[in-house]
Amino acid sequence: MARRNRKKKKYWSYNTGERGRNWVRCYEDGKSGKLYLEWHEAGRRQRVLVQTLDRDEAKRRADALATEIGSRTDVEPVACISISDLLALYGKEVTPNKGESKAEHDGRATRVWRAFFNAQAETERRSTRQPDTLDRTDWDRFCTWRREGMIPGWTRGVGDRQVEYDLKFMLAVLNWASGHKLNGRTVLETNPWKSEIRRNQGWEMPKEQNPHQPSMSDDLRAGLIAHAPNKEFGAMLVLERETKRRNSSIRQLLWSDIDLTGETVTWRAETDKSGKRGVTPLTQPALDVLRALPRGVGRVPVFGGKDGACRSRHTCQTWLRRAKARWIADIPEAEREALKERLKGVGFHAEKRSGVRNAEFRRLSPAVQEAISGTSYETLKNTYDKVGPEDIRAELRAVSGGS
Repeated sequence: MARRNRKKKKYWSYNTGERGRNWVRCYEDGKSGKLYLEWHEAGRRQRVLVQTLDRDEAKRRADALATEIGSRTDVEPVACISISDLLALYGKEVTPNKGESKAEHDGRATRVWRAFFNAQAETERRSTRQPDTLDRTDWDRFCTWRREGMIPGWTRGVGDRQVEYDLKFMLAVLNWASGHKLNGRTVLETNPWKSEIRRNQGWEMPKEQNPHQPSMSDDLRAGLIAHAPNKEFGAMLVLERETKRRNSSIRQLLWSDIDLTGETVTWRAETDKSGKRGVTPLTQPALDVLRALPRGVGRVPVFGGKDGACRSRHTCQTWLRRAKARWIADIPEAEREALKERLKGVGFHAEKRSGVRNAEFRRLSPAVQEAISGTSYETLKNTYDKVGPEDIRAELRAVSGGS
């Protein structure tokens, strides 16, 4: 049966004022038939019911409200605040409240954006302009320049994932400015890059189509552990695969989280990416590794430094780089390039990928997979199921009995 082409019914509406300054809309609700006034103030959408069904009266009220908003000084942006000033303000008021790695990313992203704006041939597109003048040209040009290494001081081309990180930083700055006041005045009346604009105009956020997400094969793990700078590094690798958890959770484990008698581990909400507390059983290899480590009591880190704090992410990454460098230096020169290529992108998270890609693990029910790994089943299915040649070879060898 042929489908009827039904036109969507249009309801009455009236717009007045100037977009980004004192815009007001009066419209008829499609379900109730009532009239509403809608406008933006302090970066937020406001709406009130008009106590009349007279459209002419509603128009007059919309015009009056637009005039009132336009006359207020508290809804005007701060005079002459530039993009450069906004980045500095964000770095002063927001960045210090973030963790070490996030704060470091903010600082780097700020330098990238400043270099990008100040390299523009058109003076009106440099960082001295006001942030509400940002448009699609800036968006598209940044994507191209960053991807192709055209930004002065950042001449190494990057992938879409890095471009996405940098764009999201600027979006975070603009979103924060939309609701922030300085000296009693709104920093930014409306976000020029808000999602509605990007969606309606078809702006594309760069996405890595084929990200390199390798697993940790048994021989790579054995080689890294054999050249590890210390026992803690090898223990972390084993625990990450056996527990299917992220390195951030592993390195922040406390001995009070470990129950060797009950053979369980408690994952605290504050150290887990999902923000949820969970208790999971420990496998025998995980128990063996934990029992071989120097035992602490109470809230003592399982992997702690001399200062008594948990090992930092940067320390763990240093260990990983040293293990790779030692292994590469320990083999004949003719074999080094091949090993470098195999080790590319292989880190702590490769162990989690190996654990959750395991055929036996994937035969468990979705709820159990989520509970063990601390990752939603949708993410396990849509992200972690993407395998590479090494994963395929390993599984084929296992099926064929190693032949």
